Amino acid sequence: MKTLISTLLITMCLAGCDKGPRSSDTASKTAPEVHDVAWYLEHETEHDATKRRCKANPGALRDTAECTNADQAQKQIFVWGREEALRRSREGH
Repeated sequence: MKTLISTLLITMCLAGCDKGPRSSDTASKTAPEVHDVAWYLEHETEHDATKRRCKANPGALRDTAECTNADQAQKQIFVWGREEALRRSREGH
């Protein structure tokens, strides 16, 4: 009985000594940097790349801040054009 209890105790202690990366550590290293709407208005190439990435995997990315901000920038470009949207974002409209 003592052997069984000792074995279980050692197993439980060793289970807490995992040295592997945590899922949150891995996610933070691979997560893309999140930019605001104004940044996407100013960086056309990156904006287009983000829109393509979001469109290619909408189930996983649609509700991320990255895709939401890129989508909002696209809506402003559609309504006002890129130059006017940039001007408005710089003036705080």
